[in-house]
Amino acid sequence: MIQTNGQILLLASDEIAGELASVSEKGRIPHCVEPYDALEKLSSRQFDAVMVSRDYPDFTGLVRAVRRLQSSARIIALTGPSGEADLRMSGTGDLDDYFIYPPSVEDLDGLLTGPRETADSDGTGLTAAEVADLVDAAGDIDALAEQIARSVGKWTGLKVHFSDTEGDGNTPLLLLDADPPKVLLADGSGVIRSSARAKLTALQILVGPLSAQTRRTEALHRLAITDHLTGAYNRRYFYHFADQMLERAGPERFRVTLLLYDIDDFKRYNDTYGHAAGDEILRDTVALMKQTTRQHDIVARIGGDEFAVLFWDAEPPRRPDSQHPETAHVLAERFIETLGQHEFESLGPEAKGVLTISGGLATFPWDGKTCRELLRHADTALRQAKTTGKNAIHIVGEEISR
Repeated sequence: MIQTNGQILLLASDEIAGELASVSEKGRIPHCVEPYDALEKLSSRQFDAVMVSRDYPDFTGLVRAVRRLQSSARIIALTGPSGEADLRMSGTGDLDDYFIYPPSVEDLDGLLTGPRETADSDGTGLTAAEVADLVDAAGDIDALAEQIARSVGKWTGLKVHFSDTEGDGNTPLLLLDADPPKVLLADGSGVIRSSARAKLTALQILVGPLSAQTRRTEALHRLAITDHLTGAYNRRYFYHFADQMLERAGPERFRVTLLLYDIDDFKRYNDTYGHAAGDEILRDTVALMKQTTRQHDIVARIGGDEFAVLFWDAEPPRRPDSQHPETAHVLAERFIETLGQHEFESLGPEAKGVLTISGGLATFPWDGKTCRELLRHADTALRQAKTTGKNAIHIVGEEISR
């Protein structure tokens, strides 16, 4: 039986956890099924070892996150016999070992033994700390580029920067596979020591897998925060982003206004022209709103034909008594005008000038200090717009467009 006096965390299904409990002297090893629960536990408590099931969809990213939170813990992968070859081919340097599932008693007995190797390189490649810095930055292509430039500048003693083209008079040092590809350039010319050249060679080999992983991570992130039908942000991300902005808005004194709107008589269009036409209306409405708003404003679909827009300005109000964001008013009116001129091809004879919206505007901090409070007040204003004939956007007690 394994002695579990050391702190071990298992990231696996309930079924796997139950089977492993049979070889644990103290019964069940603490475990998590959801990755987010595991990361929360790992951020608040130190473990001696962490076992991660290979079945998780983003196994590599999860292991990297575990290593970031538990730098000294032993990280062990659990895989079935058929997954061993794949794990060997695509494994991560953050792993200390792997067990073929189910692991033997001997495997588990040795789980807490053997320190993680952290030795530096022999001078011909990258140190473990340098690799860790690059892996930590690999969640975002711009962050990865910044870390690469910082590292190369340190190794070479040269001033370096990334560019989309090689440029005249600059020395190309490294190619980063991004969209578009980026070339790392040394400003002017200079002598690069052999040790720095060895690091550059090792880095170029590592950059390919890192950039591929970064693109995959960014794609997964976009999928997680985006409404699949319209391309707008989804409800969950909107709440998260809005509350973050509102926490900043008070201390930094910038304005935030929330617009909640839906499409008037949307059910009639769906019933008359079919769901394909309804989907087109939703997609086009989002596209038109994105064209109308500024690049930093957030457009989200929060349910059915209901949408929310967060207008925010990273500047203090011009007047201490300013309460209503004029910019949001102007953009909301412009959206209504644009909507009235747009042709929805799937609506046949009603293609142009028939679609209208009703909405409500709520402003921080007068109408609420959290996203849910602003949504509640904006919804009240939206209902007022509906009861007074639709095709309007209301603030509390005030109509701004009809």
